[in-house]
Amino acid sequence: MSDFTVNDTMAEIRYELDDREIYNDIRSEIDIMTTETVIDADPTYAWAQWHGWMQLPPDSKTYKLKREAKLHTPIKWKLEDHYANYTYLVNQEASYYDYTIKLVTTSDPAIVWVEAKNTGSKTCYLHFTTTYKYVAAEGATHEEVYSQLLQVRATDSTSIQEYGRRVMNLTWAEGTERKAMQSLVNYHLARYKDPIARTTCTIKGSTDALRTQIITREISDLITVVCTNLGLNADCFINSISISDDPTGIPTCVWGLEIQRAYELLTLFTLDTSELDGPHILGS
Repeated sequence: MSDFTVNDTMAEIRYELDDREIYNDIRSEIDIMTTETVIDADPTYAWAQWHGWMQLPPDSKTYKLKREAKLHTPIKWKLEDHYANYTYLVNQEASYYDYTIKLVTTSDPAIVWVEAKNTGSKTCYLHFTTTYKYVAAEGATHEEVYSQLLQVRATDSTSIQEYGRRVMNLTWAEGTERKAMQSLVNYHLARYKDPIARTTCTIKGSTDALRTQIITREISDLITVVCTNLGLNADCFINSISISDDPTGIPTCVWGLEIQRAYELLTLFTLDTSELDGPHILGS
């Protein structure tokens, strides 16, 4: 709501469009430094191998044999070939198949257990091979730092068509996120894409009421300007104030006004504190 209404019967009103501050192509950009790790050589892997054997009586009990890697840090364990004979000497004709065998890992990557069970009726001799994978040679990497350009932009095709392309470059403050900078660019486009309507209002303090307005009005006050000849009825902010006296002692005031833009229509409000800390819903 404006603080005062002035019309062309009480003041001399001049209205003009200022196209000096039109900007319809708003841009902002910033260089950021990015570090990338480049792999020069992959690690080299190898397998270590162990051969072992277990004598298993025909009692269907589970027997364990520990395997521990002391020279390397295993990445993966595997149970390879295994076979059994009912004689100690390896003899294909004495092959034995009534057994089970498995590899059990532990919380320590260097230790595993070989678990085996004889499910038949003869004592058997179980032969097996365990292997583990380890890093034989470390890989090689290096870091590269390069510059990357981030850019945000907002344009208005209608304004460009009417007034030509007018570019405004905004400084992108370091640390500002892309979304926040895009909002700032959009705001400047809304503010500057159209000509600024400026109004000059000259009031002579011929009455007490007018003299009161001349003395009390301040910069940034919002007043309503009505001019029938110009077809003007708009709220304006006071940008400048100049007061002078004529030889008769009657003050004359010149207000430099700027018409309120659409995005400036929102105003601050005060919430009655009696509505707080109670059952009232302030927003949802």
